[in-house]
Amino acid sequence: MRSTLMTSIATLGMALLMLASTPAAAEEDMPVTPSAGLHGSVGIGVGTRPEYEGAKDQKTRLMPNINLFYGDTFFLTGMKAGANLLKYQTAQEVSISAGPLLALRRGRDQGDDAALNGLGNIDRALDAGGFVRFRKQGWQASIDVRQNLTDTDQGATVNFSADHGMRVSEKLRLRTSLDTTWASSDYMKTFFGIDALQSAQSGIAQFEAGSGFKHVGVNLMADYSINREWAGFATLRYRRLLGDAADSPIVANLGARDQVTANIGIKYRF
Repeated sequence: MRSTLMTSIATLGMALLMLASTPAAAEEDMPVTPSAGLHGSVGIGVGTRPEYEGAKDQKTRLMPNINLFYGDTFFLTGMKAGANLLKYQTAQEVSISAGPLLALRRGRDQGDDAALNGLGNIDRALDAGGFVRFRKQGWQASIDVRQNLTDTDQGATVNFSADHGMRVSEKLRLRTSLDTTWASSDYMKTFFGIDALQSAQSGIAQFEAGSGFKHVGVNLMADYSINREWAGFATLRYRRLLGDAADSPIVANLGARDQVTANIGIKYRF
């Protein structure tokens, strides 16, 4: 038992280190019928995403696909790790779970895109917060709140999502979801604002970005079982930037409000 637990902790640690420097691919939810001990999937894919949030140019790179679970309590999916510490089921068979959450936040290098020249770099950061998830049959809705721990200038976000999963055939499973994110003024100023120094260095007009909803998105995810252990996956994500995020000069003038991310790959399930 001790050996299994230590192996689980080591695996989670290695996954977090990988995710700290690499963009995440598709994420899976806690299985409806959980297994004891460590289980989940590990894979790799190739995908394309915007150079930065709000960019018009895309970049292609390898993306990890890591979804690990320990029993029905601990999870690491994509760039998030947490624990289902509160579990409750209503008389209407709605499963409710809640608990703490840690999440890695991508940074931004001014060398990523010509539009960012003179704006400086934004460091990768660690968020902490909590989540509440509601699930009934194939439907799910969740809310999570995150506050940045390592850089107070990066502020807080509140994320809302709703999704539905369905099995199309014995081998093919599809999941569709809608999501939106509210961001604090600190977050918006860091990622979309242009202060006086940045304006002087870049030649971009100053822009004061305030709090508000920054995007609305729709996602389509597919899993195709090759055999018991191996599966192929594909994701397509579209986001429309809103409010001050959409009005920022690095989006409205130098980028694009419409953001698309896509990837395809293979994973091993255990």
